[in-house]
Amino acid sequence: MDKKTIIAVVLALIVIVGSMVVQARFFPPPEEPLAATAESAAKKTESEIPTETAETGRALPAQFMKPALEEELQKETINIETNVYSVAFSNQGGVIESIRLKEYTNADGSPVEMVLSKESGRYPFTVHFGDFETEPVNDLFHYVQSLTGAKVDFYRDFMSPTGVPFTLRKTYIFKPNDYLIELQITIENSVNDFLALNFNGVAYTLGFGPQIGPDFKKLDRRNEYRNYIYYADGKKRKVKISKKEKLGFIEGRANWAAIAGKYFTVIGVPDATQYDISYDTRKISGINEQSSFYFSRPEIQSSRNTDVFRFYVGPKKREVLARYNDPGKNEFNLANMHFEETVSSSVLIGWLANILRWILERFYSIIPNYGIAIIFLTILIKIILFPLTHKSYESTSRMQSLQPKINELKEKHKKNPQKMNQEMAALYKREGVNPLGGCLPMLFQMPVFFALYNLLSNHFELRGASFLPPWIVDLSAPESVWDFSPFAIPFVGWSDLRILPFIMLVTTFIQSRITQAPDSGNPNMKMMAYLMPIMFFFILYEMPSGLVLYWTIQNFLTIFQQLYTNKKRNAAAAQGKSGKGK
Repeated sequence: MDKKTIIAVVLALIVIVGSMVVQARFFPPPEEPLAATAESAAKKTESEIPTETAETGRALPAQFMKPALEEELQKETINIETNVYSVAFSNQGGVIESIRLKEYTNADGSPVEMVLSKESGRYPFTVHFGDFETEPVNDLFHYVQSLTGAKVDFYRDFMSPTGVPFTLRKTYIFKPNDYLIELQITIENSVNDFLALNFNGVAYTLGFGPQIGPDFKKLDRRNEYRNYIYYADGKKRKVKISKKEKLGFIEGRANWAAIAGKYFTVIGVPDATQYDISYDTRKISGINEQSSFYFSRPEIQSSRNTDVFRFYVGPKKREVLARYNDPGKNEFNLANMHFEETVSSSVLIGWLANILRWILERFYSIIPNYGIAIIFLTILIKIILFPLTHKSYESTSRMQSLQPKINELKEKHKKNPQKMNQEMAALYKREGVNPLGGCLPMLFQMPVFFALYNLLSNHFELRGASFLPPWIVDLSAPESVWDFSPFAIPFVGWSDLRILPFIMLVTTFIQSRITQAPDSGNPNMKMMAYLMPIMFFFILYEMPSGLVLYWTIQNFLTIFQQLYTNKKRNAAAAQGKSGKGK
């Protein structure tokens, strides 16, 4: 290095050092409250840090997580549209206030609303600093919406309990034809400092609540219900909700957690982080029935962190849910998610229900009316089971014809039960009658009945399907000709007048009467002829009209079958008498 170069380097160093000294002495930097370091934050007095956090480490209420000073914001609503959703956001908390499904409608033709908040003031995708018991962040956020409308980014600066500034960012991503919503939760700071977001081991909680739509009268387990389930280790599992605390918790890692209604569901899919997943069904102000679930994230140990959640919000249709098993059939390229496990099915009779569903769909393809399809399905089942039911009715008929002789033996040997049983067994053998012949064939029909009950109570396509409008406008719900609410009949709680259950009651009564012999003196049989129709009337009154329609048509067919059986029996008895006369 030559002499001139050395002199130039030395002079440059003198100028740089000299300028730094002059700036530090005469032009010190202004104090910046948002740039407080961890060292300066540690010097805060206990009066500056809430006692709860300083001494006990308990989760902080939201009001202690102060938003950083910013310009005044106004509450705004942001709307986006996809091919399947109409979504309304609020920048207050960066939550979603409305998710409407374009492809599915209510009875009045309006789109199905998947956010059911009523007067609670709570909405899905809340963020809580701490666990789900703390208040949600309800401050106004800045937002940026992409030009295509498929991405909305909310952000807001906050100050951690130790004085470290950070930005909370909520980024929603949509695909044009997908029922998944991706939500990215980012927490970062600009000073590369430790955030100390640790409230009993929880940094923040993401919640979905207070209830999933569509609207309903009550969760009666018949017309609407809520199942709380999750998927882990290749199996669907149920969440145990404490009857006392009304809370439920998932132990260990879950692939997904869900709140499943009768026809619609919300499924939350977390990333690989080990979240604590909780369910809350406690009553809250503004809504009678709560169904919320939460993902609590453990302590964040970095200056920047992004968590990715995906939520399925849509129909509980097996063919739609199964798309997420094949990455080529969904726009998020997910595979083997097994969302279809949210669909209710029975291990024992699920296969039979699927067969009946396939037949029902074939009838509907011929005549596009599900009411008529149910009638055809009922007739087909009656034809297939005719040999069993006919044998049962014949056996019952023959037992009824022997009733006088049986009563005679009972009277004759009433003081000797053993002798009476011997004589009755000999009578059955002589007449070729099996006392259980009328019951056993009926037992074989029970799986068919339960499979039909499962099908007609849960088949998605029956939702909103009408039959004979304006009478039966929705086969998935009870029909009603007069709604006299808010008055309700005491004890049973009915607030609607329904005609179809009364038709079913009359036909069940007729069926019970004609299955008895005219000269039957059995008081128990006479009592059952009245009690059975009444019992089924109360059971089915609030059931979906599709199921009551099946039962009613079944009654009509059984009446005709029993009349045919009685006619044959009377003809055989008349022929026997004429033969004896000769």
